[in-house]
Amino acid sequence: METIRIKILLFGACREAAGIEELDYQLAPSSTAESAWTELKNRFPDLARFDRSILMAVNEEHTGRDTILSSGDTLAIFPPVSGG
Repeated sequence: METIRIKILLFGACREAAGIEELDYQLAPSSTAESAWTELKNRFPDLARFDRSILMAVNEEHTGRDTILSSGDTLAIFPPVSGG
């Protein structure tokens, strides 16, 4: 089966919940940022608590969850920003 390869970067509390900063990932062609996030939650269940609040960027551009990923893309996942 053909796959695409992407890099996933996790920041802040997402990084802490997964216990990893970055990973290379293989996905099916035409996978979306949402499907990558779903696979991450399956692999790192503690990430599920951020499900409704994360922000995503693909290749340093803010993006929605429905963005289709291509081989070589970098998907960055950010938790909600807090503080004062």
